[in-house]
Amino acid sequence: MEKERKFKDRSAILLLSSLAAVVGGLCCLTPIVLVLFGLATISAAASLGNVLYGEYRWLFRLAALAFVGLGLFIYFRRAGVCSLEAARRERNRIVNVSLIVMIASIGAYVFWTYVVLHYWGILAGLPWAQYDESWATPAAGVLFAGAVLLAAILRRTKRVSQPAGAGGGPLRKTSSRISGISKTARL
Repeated sequence: MEKERKFKDRSAILLLSSLAAVVGGLCCLTPIVLVLFGLATISAAASLGNVLYGEYRWLFRLAALAFVGLGLFIYFRRAGVCSLEAARRERNRIVNVSLIVMIASIGAYVFWTYVVLHYWGILAGLPWAQYDESWATPAAGVLFAGAVLLAAILRRTKRVSQPAGAGGGPLRKTSSRISGISKTARL
């Protein structure tokens, strides 16, 4: 059951992060699609891209954030966190998964919008080569590394904080020399 839950957490993180990146990058994807399907000229698509990115970029980012929030809400509801009591019991998991999803979403957004779509736009003939997006690849790498590092730290912390008998080796009784109190320890 624990392995299935970890797999669902990983799948949800990947899906929600990807969805947020695509929704947040629609301002730059739209001109590329219009040019590639022949629905707009390069100059019209470039003008539309400038308007969408320049004036409405924050609306796309807010829409991506709303999709992440809605996706997390649906994910946790399906995972059985349906009441405040269940949310209190699972608060660490809710905070950890939400934090990892947000960091991974920002990394995916930066990579998708400022690396992938930027170069696709240049290949499609849009005049985006004039913009220096060299910062985006290292920034996305740092964000992805941060999400992976946070997930690893949380996983290790969870493993260390498990009570005796919650997985691991068989139990045996030992006694403490200092206090003489019998304790249970893992082999």
